[in-house]
Amino acid sequence: MSNYFNTLPLRKQLEQLGKCRFMDASEFEDGVDALKGKKIVIIGCGAQGLNQGLNMRDSGLDISYALRPAAIKEQRASYKNATSNEFNVGTYEELIPTADVVLNLTPDKQHTNVVKSVMPLMKKGATLSYSHGFNIVEEGMKIREDLTVIMVAPKCPGTEVREEYKRGFGVPTLTAVHPENDPEGKGWAQAKAYAVATGGHRAGVLESSFIAEVKSDLMGEQTILCGLLQTGAILSFDKMVEEGIEPGYAAKLIQFGWETITEALKHGGITNMMDRLSNPAKIKAFEISEELKGIMRPLFEKHMDDIISGHFSKTMMEDWANDDVNLLKWREATGETAFEKTALTSDHITEQEYFDNGTLLVAFVKSGVELAFETMVSAGIIEDSAYYESLHELPLIANTIARKKLFEMNRVISDTAEYGCYLFDHACKPLLADFMKTVDLSVIGKPYSNTNAVDNVELIAVNDAIKNHPIEEVGQRLRAAMTAMKVIKTASVEDSVLA
Repeated sequence: MSNYFNTLPLRKQLEQLGKCRFMDASEFEDGVDALKGKKIVIIGCGAQGLNQGLNMRDSGLDISYALRPAAIKEQRASYKNATSNEFNVGTYEELIPTADVVLNLTPDKQHTNVVKSVMPLMKKGATLSYSHGFNIVEEGMKIREDLTVIMVAPKCPGTEVREEYKRGFGVPTLTAVHPENDPEGKGWAQAKAYAVATGGHRAGVLESSFIAEVKSDLMGEQTILCGLLQTGAILSFDKMVEEGIEPGYAAKLIQFGWETITEALKHGGITNMMDRLSNPAKIKAFEISEELKGIMRPLFEKHMDDIISGHFSKTMMEDWANDDVNLLKWREATGETAFEKTALTSDHITEQEYFDNGTLLVAFVKSGVELAFETMVSAGIIEDSAYYESLHELPLIANTIARKKLFEMNRVISDTAEYGCYLFDHACKPLLADFMKTVDLSVIGKPYSNTNAVDNVELIAVNDAIKNHPIEEVGQRLRAAMTAMKVIKTASVEDSVLA
């Protein structure tokens, strides 16, 4: 197998990278009809597999789980996840031959072995589905010509797919049909029904391509969604403690600060997030974010270049072949950071205090979101897709940090995202070393100013720059379709963690 994207001529590469259309709500009026009465078998019962399955069952679909005999015999986590939720469980040989639709929701590193195992068992004309196109795009897996191949990719960890569904909303979803595998022309109807079944149609669905999904997904998760949250968390915590802030308070400000700040982002974009700051703090956060963008832009561009060329995938797959030696080493090192090991204060932090004492956190979010968006668009990814892979997914990742810090984020995202997160984090920290020497408690740990007085002309200029960034224009249009979006109460999450 070889990298599918790299086998295409430039014209086709650009065509697939630029495939992106926001789908109208009327396109989902048939609901789950295209999958109703079909035997749907999910392979893999981890975060995505379990939570997508729960949503699909609640939407009225017939869901079973196919696991390897060893997983059943030894009652591994996947078996316990499925059986404890009263799903039918069987082996590949027992369930795959009669399946109408097979959902491959295993980790990326398992896809080749899984697909090679199940493809001979699949009946003629069945459908194989993915939630991330890495196996098709980066590994170049060839699928039997009679099989339909679709992708339905919720843009968040599996845990949030379920939580947003239970709130009566959903998560933005990218859908695609592999151009090499749609022999009966049924791919799009099934992909739309799948998106309805998981709740994605309530948040917005993009008609995309395997290539556009993979390249944008890898970029978002490595940079703003995971990488910069990890870098910002560790650097901000260390700076506060170094400057005398009580460690338990510093840890809590960051653990719940990301979620609180990005909740404002989710509902009203960067403009709303920045409006939660005092006028002096807003101007300062703007200045810091512009400085951060100047420092980090080459790193963001390198990650995008390595993703487009396939270099990132090549190095990660080499680590797979080496028993994940780097991934496991980096995971252990993250767990040993002071931020991860510090117990939280029991003192309550009000919602506004997260903004008032977190000017630097706001600046990290603004700079990272804008940089990720700008870099993806410059590489040929359509703005709507870049928005979902940067701004909108960020609060869903921040939610995981609010539960159990970076451990939880890295646990529930894919191994692919985790590997990329560490690559970015290890390169970004040294880049920001000199910048962090200029940071003091006025921008992280304490309020920036005791007065709201500013120069009107300067404030107007900053406000104009914020609201006129292209991601704000795109976001305003896309959020208008998200009428069912729910508010997350940070205080309730905080209480559950501390209980």
